[in-house]
Amino acid sequence: MAGSQGSLSRFQSFLGSSKGDLRIWVYLLAAVLYVFGMWEHIPYGGGHIYSDIPTVFQDRFCPAGPCYLAFPYIHVFVEYPVITGIFIYSMGLLGQNVPFSSSGGILSNYYFWTALILTLPTFLSISELFKISEILGITSPTKRILLYFVVTPSFVFMVLTNWYIIGVFFALFGLRKFLEGSRWISGALLGISAAANLITAIPAMGMLFALKSRREVAQFVVGGAVAFGAIYLPIYTMNPNFIPQFLTYEKNWYAEGSWMLAFFSSGSPIRHYLFPATFVLVSACIIYKGLKIRKKLVGTGEAIQDWGNYTVFMSALFSLAWLFSSYISTPQTNLMLLPFFALLPMTKYYPEFLVFDTATSLIDVWGFSQPLLFLGITLSPVMFGSPYHSPIQALEVIRSLWIGKFLIYDGLLSNRVASFIPKITKAHANNLLPK
Repeated sequence: MAGSQGSLSRFQSFLGSSKGDLRIWVYLLAAVLYVFGMWEHIPYGGGHIYSDIPTVFQDRFCPAGPCYLAFPYIHVFVEYPVITGIFIYSMGLLGQNVPFSSSGGILSNYYFWTALILTLPTFLSISELFKISEILGITSPTKRILLYFVVTPSFVFMVLTNWYIIGVFFALFGLRKFLEGSRWISGALLGISAAANLITAIPAMGMLFALKSRREVAQFVVGGAVAFGAIYLPIYTMNPNFIPQFLTYEKNWYAEGSWMLAFFSSGSPIRHYLFPATFVLVSACIIYKGLKIRKKLVGTGEAIQDWGNYTVFMSALFSLAWLFSSYISTPQTNLMLLPFFALLPMTKYYPEFLVFDTATSLIDVWGFSQPLLFLGITLSPVMFGSPYHSPIQALEVIRSLWIGKFLIYDGLLSNRVASFIPKITKAHANNLLPK
């Protein structure tokens, strides 16, 4: 009996549920929305909402009809980082050898295995958000996580559009360990995030500014490099060409979801110059603002308790900077922004966030899907091309500029988010001090 009570206590601790605590409802609501999202993306059925999960699997493992599960990076090219590529392959093996339905075919079984396993990083991400909120002393964390992470169009439509949630979870896990004082482990977790999806590890750039010694910098960077290298080295040993192949593929990708489309064609070579130039420029502005805030934190004894919010703030700015600067900013990248909206007042008005997130999801739902086909209604294909003639391309440009607004106006020019940093409770000060 004592054992069962201990197990129940641990389960309640994981959920964050106690008397008067509504966190368990966050998980239950997330489960309902996740199942709905899973139905939306069922291959050739469900809600007929586009997803990379079945599309990439078909393109790489079933290009001529029958599926052949060749090992990624060695026998077949996969355009995603190693953890994601191995994950796709593993889910294909499960779908082939442990099918949910013998009549469903490998594609459907692969998809359902993928959806099942991706519940782990999805719900663990919610758990990490609660833990980070506690460290930061955020008031009403349940409400914020519900409004800015769970009950969002991106959660419904984007979690199973791609595999970003894997990288997002490891980034949040790494952020939490960083706030708790770990440097080796947090660096390693960000390295794993990069091996799952390179851009989900961008918050590591912001964390560097919260480190207080060269030793801490070395521990954090080496931890990330070792984890990333340990994942990539076996594949590189078997096929040294897979990294150049990956880089060439990314270089040749057209401009997608970027403000650049308002001025240049999607294939214009200028995108390769604008991306680094823009990122360097906005990064310089972030560093300038970040060093000013850091100086105040270091120079004021009471402000030392605010390192946690400073870390999250800098991580958010660099994430926004990357997505704004890049010529590739797809709708599913919203998943790496939602946690920052939950942890910081990135926007003054909640309706602005909701419209932004809804517009982002519309790019996929309206532009690449047939959301009414389950009712027997087929929508006319949406025209692509110039954003001045294509509503979807226009929406992509607007979203990109909106990200720039969050970065420049709300983050760099406004003091609203920065002024949030001193509002940490003293009870958590020791956890926020870099060790």
